[in-house]
Amino acid sequence: MGIFQRKHLPKATAEALNAIALKVANAERAQLQKRLDRPTPFSIKSINYSRANVKHLDATIFIKDIAAKYLHYPLSGQAENPPKNALVPVTGGEEILNRFGNITGLKGKAAARPKGRFFAGNYLFKREGGGLKLLAVWKDQIQHTKLMDFFKIGIGLITKNYDRELDRQIKIAIKK
Repeated sequence: MGIFQRKHLPKATAEALNAIALKVANAERAQLQKRLDRPTPFSIKSINYSRANVKHLDATIFIKDIAAKYLHYPLSGQAENPPKNALVPVTGGEEILNRFGNITGLKGKAAARPKGRFFAGNYLFKREGGGLKLLAVWKDQIQHTKLMDFFKIGIGLITKNYDRELDRQIKIAIKK
């Protein structure tokens, strides 16, 4: 092994891995932003990557643990069995949602506290005019649809870009 291969090739490989990892993480974030209905900035920023270095030539793209707990279901398409029943808004019940589509005031039965709202069995109602309007329903299971293939996006970008990026980093190392 020549001096170039021993000294410069690992650094060029690490730089190429880091550039590809950044591209994959950004593509995953963009897809999450596109596929989820009003995702929070916290959810988008939870997709991250660990950088490669000369001694450890591996870069890892991951979802932070706290976000993986709730993003697992929409990314896998599995049914969610929440520990307690989940309050799910119905069509027309958007007034209990914040700008990210989350129901506000879910500690205890705080969602029913604003004037005119009340729970009746498994339903959250609001008094309107002379009648009642259904806002949300308690469910013991939520079926999610698979929104995106996390691994397919990553593998596709790596396959398409890695050779080009490695060639670019080797050319930069040769110029030095």
